[in-house]
Amino acid sequence: MRSAVSICNKGLQFVGGSPIVSLEEKTRGAELCNQLYAEVCDELLEAHHWSFATRYVQLPKLLEAPPFDFACAYQLPADCIGVRQLQDSKPFEVVEGRVLYTDSNPAKAIITVRVTDPAQYPAMFVEVLARKLAAELAVPLMNSTKLEKTMYSKFTQSFARAAAVDGAEGVQQVDESDGWLQARVN
Repeated sequence: MRSAVSICNKGLQFVGGSPIVSLEEKTRGAELCNQLYAEVCDELLEAHHWSFATRYVQLPKLLEAPPFDFACAYQLPADCIGVRQLQDSKPFEVVEGRVLYTDSNPAKAIITVRVTDPAQYPAMFVEVLARKLAAELAVPLMNSTKLEKTMYSKFTQSFARAAAVDGAEGVQQVDESDGWLQARVN
C-alpha cells in the first residue's frame, strides 16, 4: 500500500540514499523527507489540474460586502489549494482568509484540493512526486549539483508525461482503423 514513507523511499532510491522506516526517525534522509514531502506534494497539486484532486463545489456565500467591484464574497473550503474556474466563467479573485470575490451568484467552482492520503494518488503522480523529492534531496543529502540537475531533468520528463496522461483522461480516442472515418477524411 502506498504511503508517504514508500514515496519518500522511492525518491531516496533515485538519489542513492538509504531507505527509511518512518519520517520521524533520526536519520538525515528521514529528516529531509519530513521537511520536504508535504511542501513538494502541494507544489505538484498546484502545478497541474490533476483529475484525482479535482472537486466541483458550490461555495458558501459570506454576509460581508466584498470590496472592489465584486458583488459577492464566498468562503473556500479549507482543503482548497486552487480555484480553476467558476461554472459560469465569470472573473474572480481569491484573497487572504480563503475568500473568493466574484459577481457569480451562486458560485459553483472547479477547485483543486489537498489530497493527503497517498493511497488516492495515481501511479504516475507517485512517480512525479518521488522524482521531485529526489531532485530536492540531491544537494542536501548527496551534496551533488550534478545529480540535482539529472534528477530535475527526470522530474520534468515524468511530470510532462503524467500531466499529458492525466489531461487525456475522459477524452475519447478516435479509432483510426475505422473504414468509415478513413472514407470521410479522404
